[in-house]
Amino acid sequence: MDWRGVYYPPEALGESISWLIGRSMQNKDDMNEQFRWPERIYTLDVLRGVAALSVVFWHWQHFFYVGDKSALFEVTRQPFFEHITLLYKYGALAVELFFCISGFVFFYLFFNKIASGKLSASGFFVNRFSRLYPLHIVSFAAVAVLQLFYLRHNSVYFIYQYNDFYHALLNVLVVPAWGLEKGWSFNGPVWSVSVEMFLYGVFFIVCLMGKARYFLVPTLIVASWLTYPEYHKLSAGVFSFFSGGLAFLIFARFTSLTGRKACCISAFITMLIAWSVVWLCPTLNIYFLMGIAFPASVVFFASLSYLSPDFMKQFRAVGDISYSSYLLHFPLQIVFAVTFDALGYTREIFYNAWMLLLFMAVLIPLSYASHRFFEAPVQQWLRRWFKAWNSHRSHA
Repeated sequence: MDWRGVYYPPEALGESISWLIGRSMQNKDDMNEQFRWPERIYTLDVLRGVAALSVVFWHWQHFFYVGDKSALFEVTRQPFFEHITLLYKYGALAVELFFCISGFVFFYLFFNKIASGKLSASGFFVNRFSRLYPLHIVSFAAVAVLQLFYLRHNSVYFIYQYNDFYHALLNVLVVPAWGLEKGWSFNGPVWSVSVEMFLYGVFFIVCLMGKARYFLVPTLIVASWLTYPEYHKLSAGVFSFFSGGLAFLIFARFTSLTGRKACCISAFITMLIAWSVVWLCPTLNIYFLMGIAFPASVVFFASLSYLSPDFMKQFRAVGDISYSSYLLHFPLQIVFAVTFDALGYTREIFYNAWMLLLFMAVLIPLSYASHRFFEAPVQQWLRRWFKAWNSHRSHA
């Protein structure tokens, strides 16, 4: 299948995007002053949480695999398939939505702070490390142990087969999706976290490029366009992340010109048109999805928070568990597979609706507990430790 769909010359695309940025970033130094959101945009948190759970539904097919190949898998027999067909068929694309949301939020929070020197490299990367690494390394270790146990009772690992020392090292260094890997390994979903770490580095460098940073954004979008799908992991991340960032830059300027309500209405109309195109198009144009439909959706949900900063605050727990549910669902799948194999059931049992309900009844509380009692405390401790160490070093 040609994922590119309708072809647009990259040069024309780059010129068009550069023009949009140039127009959108007039009076750019005052951009952040126009926005009074809190640091947490609850609508995007909820959207991210829903996306994370979408990936869980997409991965339900894992229970019917032998090694990394599907066995006698009947897609339509999956629990509640007729009600959540889109999640089972397209849930994997939620990862690109993650990247888009991250791009939007990072451009909002850090684009000008880094450029102006208000946020140092050490501060930025320590905050990112403390947020992502602790749960990653714990889930990696859990999967490593569980896979050994699974292998003892089966001739293959569960889904991801490259669980050797080399790929363990890549996972410890959070680079299992940078093109150095031979295949999928250990806690496979962490590939997007690996790409996020890469994106943070690229983003920080872009922010230091002065006025050129506004033209590097479309340049990176075009470059990732050209390298996808050959380097699909990094390219999808770069394309989606910087499309989300570009969406914020245009949104910021448009809001300053038209006001909050007009921007929200315009974003809603744009989102409807974009998804109508996706729905009516006979083949999926992945570029249109990542570059137009997802950013338009993110802008609309963000504009709701711009109108009412506390909108969806009562559902913030959905956002709280997004990272933990994403990283913990695969090791939990191994536990379920091993347990029900040991009880003498065949994998047919995972076609039953009550199995999905049971799985979610374990995953969601586990994810919440992970966030509250592990991720948040460890994150705070690491940031306090670094602050104290940095302060001691500066006075030495």
